[in-house]
Amino acid sequence: MTNPLFSFRLTHLLVIALTLLPTSQAQAQWQTISEHVEFLQQPTKLRFYDSNQTLIKGDHCALMFDASGNFSAVEATIEHLKQTLNIPLCYLVASHFHDDHLLGMAVLQHYYPNAKLITHDQLAAEYPRFQQAFNDKLDSYEQSIELSFQRLAEQPKDKQSAWRDKLELAKTRLLRWRAYSLQPPEITVSDTLTLDLGNYPITINAYQAHTDADLMLYAEQNTILVGGDIVDYLPYPGHGNLSKWRELLSQLNHSTSAQIILPGHGAKLSNNELKQPLAFLTAIQQHVTANPEQDLTQLQQSFDQRFAKQYITDEISQKAYVMFLQAGLKRAKQSK
Repeated sequence: MTNPLFSFRLTHLLVIALTLLPTSQAQAQWQTISEHVEFLQQPTKLRFYDSNQTLIKGDHCALMFDASGNFSAVEATIEHLKQTLNIPLCYLVASHFHDDHLLGMAVLQHYYPNAKLITHDQLAAEYPRFQQAFNDKLDSYEQSIELSFQRLAEQPKDKQSAWRDKLELAKTRLLRWRAYSLQPPEITVSDTLTLDLGNYPITINAYQAHTDADLMLYAEQNTILVGGDIVDYLPYPGHGNLSKWRELLSQLNHSTSAQIILPGHGAKLSNNELKQPLAFLTAIQQHVTANPEQDLTQLQQSFDQRFAKQYITDEISQKAYVMFLQAGLKRAKQSK
């Protein structure tokens, strides 16, 4: 199953070709959260298009939480690891099955073949789907490159040579990625998994919230929570179990342990900021319940406008908000 956000992130085939080029990675920011935790936050313009990553380091082993859906960006991350990481990368954790968190693991697995992939056991049970999704994504890249070559003539003549060079580079990268494959997980989690990275214990818990196969990671005596898309400030509810998700967010919001929350998209959060996604998901469910006679268009039009005012700050967030709201209303209506 591919991510329903796929068509949103890749709204134009030429844009897909450009994602083969590592231009966006230059703006991504490695942030030091603690002595043991580094957070790679995507640039603002990509905050709904691609995922953050978190690197966690013990004395003997490192762990990478999630992988970008932009394979060029994953390769740039690998270059960073080669320059800065002086311990083995022992574990890779996919927070859930959406392509911008899982598919880039194929690139990491190629360069770090001894790193053990960890997923929710439900994700592992359906793994052939995601192996096919990796191949499908490469096929989409190939199609976009071909279309972009066809459109070269539409570019100003003085820029055609530079564009051709970029697309030739994209073709080279694509051929390299064709040799990779998404290897199945070696460790699965159905409840709780504790690992010691070398005088640095971490805990990985399984949930059904943003999807039916989510993982979150707790570090430093639960003061740091790597939450994936479960804790996104603007959550995508298209695959979620909204009731369980709301219950989990409420528990996290009332907990005093997690002081730093690292989401799958956007900037790091405080515990108090989890009130916002909780309020959004709650409003979606309550609105659908209170208006059973309304269709999706009517539900969207009658939805509380205060959320649009809170979330929409630029053109990108406007597109994301509309799509996320539509997906949430549809999901809530299907769950009735």
